Amino acid sequence: MFEVPIIQDVHGGDIYGHNIAIDFSVNVNPQGMPKGSLQAALEGVRLSTGYPDITGRQLCRAIGQKEGVPAEQIILGNGAAELIYALCYSLHPKKALLLAPTFGEYERAVVASGGICEIWELKETEGFRLQEDFLTAIGKETAIVFLCNPNNPTGSLIEPQLLERIVQRCEETGTCLCLDECFLPFIEEEKERTMKHRVEEYNCLFIVRAFTKLYGMPGLRLGYALCANQTRMEGVTRCLQPWNTSIPAQMAGIAALLDRDYLLRTKEIIETEKEYLLREMADGLTDKIYDSCANYIFFRSRSDLQRLLLQKQILIRSCANYRNLTDTYFRIGIRTHSDNEVLIRRWKESMI
Repeated sequence: MFEVPIIQDVHGGDIYGHNIAIDFSVNVNPQGMPKGSLQAALEGVRLSTGYPDITGRQLCRAIGQKEGVPAEQIILGNGAAELIYALCYSLHPKKALLLAPTFGEYERAVVASGGICEIWELKETEGFRLQEDFLTAIGKETAIVFLCNPNNPTGSLIEPQLLERIVQRCEETGTCLCLDECFLPFIEEEKERTMKHRVEEYNCLFIVRAFTKLYGMPGLRLGYALCANQTRMEGVTRCLQPWNTSIPAQMAGIAALLDRDYLLRTKEIIETEKEYLLREMADGLTDKIYDSCANYIFFRSRSDLQRLLLQKQILIRSCANYRNLTDTYFRIGIRTHSDNEVLIRRWKESMI
């Protein structure tokens, strides 16, 4: 564990500087936005001559009904990233504890708020899975811990018993635990794995979720946080700009929550297409495939793979800018079967 400077700012989804036919660099729902959300967003544009509800009350009530939490424990954000930054701005943490590899915006948010980061390196020999010795890194000087469950880009889940002990440890040390569950709804065991029903029990918990990936609307920017700590809620809210979620985003979010079949279809597609991709990738296309539980696949291959696929108008996510990884690590999102077939065909052509 050590302190390090900020990482390079690179994300998936940069389709604007390349001639891209299919984007596998982002881990977004392969169904695209629900039809009801698209219609609602278009209607929201028509209504955008007025201001949006500054607190998004109707959307908060809809989220609360879906998540089984009081609407008063929900804060809306212009994507999950805005909430992560607002949390750091409100805390001004002197020291934060992060995993490596994990989502890079945690570190950027800490540094932007004037803090420093301690990095806990996950071991490749253990499949980049978090182990119990992580508990020793959490002390009274640790202002905030960031955990992504399942982790990004590895897709690994934290064992429930270990996560429970981490939350208890954070509660004991007065450490805020920002738990990113943005990808948890993609997995079958979501109900057994989520901590959303424990926010009233644990003062330290700040859970982040988003419509971005789950409902295929990254361009609309819509996320939310779950927290029962009133002081923390007020602090984060003060650090958010007013009207941070637009009318189209709020209306699209409400419509998405009404489509009960959408998530069932999503899980079926992810399961089927993941099996297809894993089977094809194991046939000489990769050096190693890791055990990802999410809607993306994390693997190791030749270092020039991204460049070769770009020549075929396919964009995949190089993980070279993640801490503790190199240019031989990659991540691909799971897409529709026709897109996945194109990927595999052009991948095989690139390896000839």
